Amino acid sequence: MKITMIILSLFSLVSLSACAFKENKASELETLASNYGGIYIFDKKIREEILENERKKGEAMKKMSLGDDFWDQLKIIEKKFPQVLSNGCKYYRNDYNYDVDDPDYDFNFDDKPEFAYYEDQFKAYMGEENYKKLRPYLGMTTYYVCEGKKYPIVFATMIDYKVKSYGLFGDEGRGFSFSSISRKSAGGGSFHYFTNNKFIKSDEKYTGQSY
Repeated sequence: MKITMIILSLFSLVSLSACAFKENKASELETLASNYGGIYIFDKKIREEILENERKKGEAMKKMSLGDDFWDQLKIIEKKFPQVLSNGCKYYRNDYNYDVDDPDYDFNFDDKPEFAYYEDQFKAYMGEENYKKLRPYLGMTTYYVCEGKKYPIVFATMIDYKVKSYGLFGDEGRGFSFSSISRKSAGGGSFHYFTNNKFIKSDEKYTGQSY
C-alpha cells in the first residue's frame, strides 16, 4: 500500500511540474504574441487611400436596388471606384497568405525571394530568436502592383502552437496515455506601422474593422 502511495505521489509531482512547464511555455508565447501579433502596415498613406476608396464603394453598393438592372448598376460602381491608386497602380486585397516555416502551406517567404526584404523587417522588429519561437502565420491582406512588381501593404499575423500536457488521459475504450497534445492560437490586436525603416507599435487596437 505504501509503495502504491509513493508511486502515486511521485506521479503527481511529475504531472504538476510538467503542467507548470506547459503553462510557462504557453504564457511566454502568449506574451510574445501580445507584443508582436496584430496588423503590420508597410505604407500607412496608401492603406488609408484604399480604405477610403473601399468605403465609398461600399456606400454606393448599399444604395443599389434589386432588379433587372442590378448587374448594370454594379458595373457602373466598379467603374466609378476601380481598384486603382492615385499613383496609377492597381491594388488587391485578401490575396496571398504566407506561413513562414510550415511546408504544408503553398506560399512562404522562402519560395518568394522578392519578399525577402519584408521578412527581414519582421525579424529585425521581433528579434531572430522571438521570430523563430513564434513562427508567425502571415497573411498578406493588401498589396499593389506597379510595372509587374508586387508591393505588400498590410500583413495580418496569427500564432499557432502546440501544448503538451502530462497526466492520465483516455478511457478503457481508447486506451490510456500519460500525455496529450492540444493546439492553441494566439494573436495580438495591435497595429504596427513601418516608419523610418522600422516598425513602431501603435496604441491603436484592432477591433474587427477593415484593415
